[in-house]
Amino acid sequence: MRKRSVGINIRVSVTEKKKVTMLARKCGLSLSEYLRQRALGYEPGGQPPKEVFDVLDKLDEIAEQCSVQTGAGINAQTDRMRDLLIGGN
Repeated sequence: MRKRSVGINIRVSVTEKKKVTMLARKCGLSLSEYLRQRALGYEPGGQPPKEVFDVLDKLDEIAEQCSVQTGAGINAQTDRMRDLLIGGN
């Protein structure tokens, strides 16, 4: 996991802050994460349906019943899919 220890401060109007906060909330992201994604060129959207994450959880359960090596591979892929779905890297 990445360490984020450096802050960037910007000034905006009250109206701009309300708009950006609303857009972040609509995407299910914190204000910081929304701004980070936008600054890095991503266009965050709404969160995927809960069912998508239910399927990934089911795959994790299947991975637990596999050999250690196979299970680790499945878990790595489902973790990667979760990161992609929520805008992580």
